[in-house]
Amino acid sequence: MSLKWGSKPWRIWSSHWQNKSSISGYRLPIALILAIIFGAGLGYLLTNQFSYWRDWQAFDPATGLDSWIPVIPWMIVPYSTLYFCYPMAALLGMKNEKTQRENIIFHQTLLILTWMVFIIFIILPVEVDIRKSVFESELGVWQPWYDHLHAVDTEWNAWPSLHIVQSLLAVLVVSRWYKNENTKWYFRILWFAWIMLTISVMTTKQHFVWDALTGIIVGLVAWKFWILPLLDECHSEESIASFESL
Repeated sequence: MSLKWGSKPWRIWSSHWQNKSSISGYRLPIALILAIIFGAGLGYLLTNQFSYWRDWQAFDPATGLDSWIPVIPWMIVPYSTLYFCYPMAALLGMKNEKTQRENIIFHQTLLILTWMVFIIFIILPVEVDIRKSVFESELGVWQPWYDHLHAVDTEWNAWPSLHIVQSLLAVLVVSRWYKNENTKWYFRILWFAWIMLTISVMTTKQHFVWDALTGIIVGLVAWKFWILPLLDECHSEESIASFESL
């Protein structure tokens, strides 16, 4: 039995759904992107700063593997590709009315899941002390990138890695929407980019191996037992009626 949280469209989308053809058809995806920026981005910053202020960790997930993985400065580029996943999912979900319904349900569940991860950040915080190895490395032309990253993102909010959770779900939902089209080359690039992003969270020392593994597990479990069933169900007569009543 799947979770039902986020199964019905929220009233907040009402005007955007009714006027989704406005702003050259970009009104709904813009609203979804802004919801992620404010609903997830601000929450991340607040929990990140709270854990930094509290300065207490529940356990240490470090293993020998974390020390073995080297710092690779240029990997901050694939690390930054997460921020393309948000508009990618919102924009590519506008293909037709079917994907538009799924687009809303997907972003609702993504927000709820992100808030659930925030609770883990607060209850079981972990300090990413391996970031010290970044400061000890020669970063070259990538130094400003790391300076900016570390200025806004302290060494907390470790597990499960939201970088992994959110990017994995974005790739999965886009793959669902376009799986029947002649876009195999696109999916190869998309999954290659995701693999590079996954490696990058460890080679930039933003995350432990534990964070990456738990991020993958959370993403896959949420997709199979929660998000995917809701995407299938949002085309029922009852669900379609709930969208029409927005």
